[in-house]
Amino acid sequence: MPAKFRTEHKNVLLIFSELRRLVTLSRHGSRAPNDVVKIICPRNKANMDAYEVPPTQLTEIGMNQLLSVGEHVRIMYMVDELHHKEAFLSRSLNGVNNSHFETYFRADAATRCSQSAAALGYGLYPDGTGPRGFSHEPVPITMQLVENEHAFAAPKGPCKNVLNDDLAVYARKRAPELFDKYRNVLDKVSEVCGVAIEDIPSLVDSEDVVLGVKDLADMFVFDRDEGLPLPEGMTVEAREQLEQLAFTNLMERYFSTDRQVTYWVGGFSDLLLTTFQDGAVPTAPSPTDYRYFSFHGHRELLHGLGMMLGWDFHLKGMPTALNVSAIHPGTTMIFELRARPLDKVVAKKLVPKEMYFVRTFIWSPFTEREQIKLTKCSALDCALEEFSSIITKHIAKTGTWKTICDYNEPSVGQGQVAPAQKASLDSQYKFSFYFFLCAIGIGIVLVFTLISYKVYIARHNGYAVV
Repeated sequence: MPAKFRTEHKNVLLIFSELRRLVTLSRHGSRAPNDVVKIICPRNKANMDAYEVPPTQLTEIGMNQLLSVGEHVRIMYMVDELHHKEAFLSRSLNGVNNSHFETYFRADAATRCSQSAAALGYGLYPDGTGPRGFSHEPVPITMQLVENEHAFAAPKGPCKNVLNDDLAVYARKRAPELFDKYRNVLDKVSEVCGVAIEDIPSLVDSEDVVLGVKDLADMFVFDRDEGLPLPEGMTVEAREQLEQLAFTNLMERYFSTDRQVTYWVGGFSDLLLTTFQDGAVPTAPSPTDYRYFSFHGHRELLHGLGMMLGWDFHLKGMPTALNVSAIHPGTTMIFELRARPLDKVVAKKLVPKEMYFVRTFIWSPFTEREQIKLTKCSALDCALEEFSSIITKHIAKTGTWKTICDYNEPSVGQGQVAPAQKASLDSQYKFSFYFFLCAIGIGIVLVFTLISYKVYIARHNGYAVV
């Protein structure tokens, strides 16, 4: 082995590390504002009508942002790229010798997240990498219904009641303080939109006032990304102040305590650790293993995971709160699971062993790639054991998200049936019930027919019917 890849330290031979598994978590791209802004800011109708996609959905800007994420991954990790960092992925989704899909895509239940995953796939596997006769490379994307999505959206499902309780406390205590601090900008936005901020909750099909401020701030930011003008009376300074208020609300409302961090991250921490642990074996990646796991969610998941791990976002020019900054659409957390082979001398014999660690980077369509030092880890290259303990210690302190949210996972056992089986049984029961009713009806008709016939015969023969 070349000397530049090898150094000797006492009885341990250190060899350069190898990439064993690649994981990314991306925020979805820029999107159209939420539908509710038509109600809470009717004077911005011209801008809303300018979007060529439905409300809440990924715009062409957002699609290109995630396309660029895919291109970044391809440039850094694909085998036939001239500037690749490490030849880890083959040029096709189908892997070496078309043996197995190399990349696993999973997205939050929101359609803008699955569209983001698809757009990343276009960047990672551009036209020409598909099978002969079909130049495109469609990528399969795993999703769950939102009520079953515990890894990406626990607060929208089993933790919804706990979240609502916490939001009520925030709305009663902290939110009024911030609204007083930002009174001037809120009055300005009320004037621009034609709706008083305080009146938002009373409007039909509206929302709470804190969420309303968030949606208005998002609207102005997405309008800016789309190249749309500010509505009459609105200023850049007011937009930036509103964005700062909305981000402060988001961070303090959702992540002020470790307990909140735990249920916002939900099952994703388990998913992340399982993904790493499955790859932390000497035989990984095997010919049938996924090499790259591409996850797609909302900014709240990235912020929650960052708080749990000690991954502090510091993006220039972005609003800040709780000592971290907001993140751009398309921001991507990159995790490299790497192995460093160690040949230890034991009883005069070399015993091969591997040490696994996680190397972390951040990249976005607006910022350069940067290696991240987790503040909760002792080293830049965080040993997998220590990385895992950061998560497990946090959860041990707060309890699991299932405990916090009083969630008991349903199991198929005595007295219970699986949903698909239950649906089948339900239809069988319904069929049996309807069949029973029909049989009763036919029987009644036959009885009355028989009685009528007997009456007719009796009268015909001159007998009185008793």
